[in-house]
Amino acid sequence: MKLRDLPELKLSILDLSQKEKDKLLLRLIAKDDVLVEQLHFQLLEDGSDLQKRIQTVFQKIDELFDDATKSINPRNINTGQRLLLLLQKSQSGLVNFHSQITKDKLSEFELRVYILKQSFERFGFLYEDKMIGTNAEKLLKYQQARLQLITKLFYQFHEDVQFDYKNDFDFISTFINDLRG
Repeated sequence: MKLRDLPELKLSILDLSQKEKDKLLLRLIAKDDVLVEQLHFQLLEDGSDLQKRIQTVFQKIDELFDDATKSINPRNINTGQRLLLLLQKSQSGLVNFHSQITKDKLSEFELRVYILKQSFERFGFLYEDKMIGTNAEKLLKYQQARLQLITKLFYQFHEDVQFDYKNDFDFISTFINDLRG
């Protein structure tokens, strides 16, 4: 049931004393970890905390890359492509959470570009031959979807910001489009 479907309940809640409303509100907030994190960010943090959050996400992404280096190798390209897809999805989850909390489009863009660039640089051997097979197709499809998201973010920025990131954006676009053939 939705609150909008129960106008009597809504009126009853509004009639509660301020103290009772506050207790109810705190109980409800405590049930949603994302909301707690969002409120903490909005009410208790400032610009320097945002930079710390961004650096933390970059570090977590790098740690995931470092761990993956042990299992993704040139001996089995097919498995490597599957593992890289899983890695990118995990890393994307970190970026999604960061974006959901901070609502910062620029850092979201930077993090997403970083993931793709590092994937191409660290695991270039996965892209050297023709990308054929189910895992290759899934990886390419996922990366194309990430490119679409990055493109959407890129064109929302002011021209000056676009100029700053144009080389990275062009590199990723060209790399993925070349894979499509």
